[in-house]
Amino acid sequence: MAEQLARIFGTEEDRVNCPFYFKIGACRNGDQCNRLHNRPTMSQTLLLSHMYPNTPESLALANDEPWDDDMYDRAQQHLEAFYVEVFLELANYGEIEDLVVVDNLCDHMIGNVYVKYYHEEDAERALMKLTGRFYSGKLIQAEYTTVSDFREARCRAFHETRCNRGAYCNFMHIKHIPRAIKRRVVREMYDDHPEYLGQTKKEGKEKRKDKDKDKDKDRRKDRDDGERG
Repeated sequence: MAEQLARIFGTEEDRVNCPFYFKIGACRNGDQCNRLHNRPTMSQTLLLSHMYPNTPESLALANDEPWDDDMYDRAQQHLEAFYVEVFLELANYGEIEDLVVVDNLCDHMIGNVYVKYYHEEDAERALMKLTGRFYSGKLIQAEYTTVSDFREARCRAFHETRCNRGAYCNFMHIKHIPRAIKRRVVREMYDDHPEYLGQTKKEGKEKRKDKDKDKDKDRRKDRDDGERG
């Protein structure tokens, strides 16, 4: 019996616990859901409900309305600027493993942001520091979430081909962030917080200076080679 309960926990077969709340940390029925929402008291992951301020362009794209390259570029630039700003701010509280922004438009998911830290104590610190803070004129609604694996929470159809439910799907449609942007913010996080790598701030600054010197040398070498050519 115990094995059977463990096997179906958090799945559609589970008639007690809400599978959507378990997988994505949000449920369209909210507190009116007829299944249990087991709210964690600790987690590596925080849900920042409705934090991303969607632009008209991003709403149109998510809703699969007609679009052009200019519209896409404006939406993507806004998203990437938000991602960089929020990632580096949240990194002040601890070492971040991942940050995602969802593309869904349903009421319980629109604008949701998830941040996963490597350590629970960092998520706890972030939750305390974010309480009472505002972003873009709105109070930040931060809470622990059951989500631990974004691959399990995402809509496979959306990320592999096309989701027939569109933007109102109940699984995560994760907005695309280029790998170059992700690598850049991670690098900046470790530059700003060398202690996450077990270094002191002084060691981190010295390493940054050495890197800058190497870059300057490379630039001078390239310039000299160009003049000789």
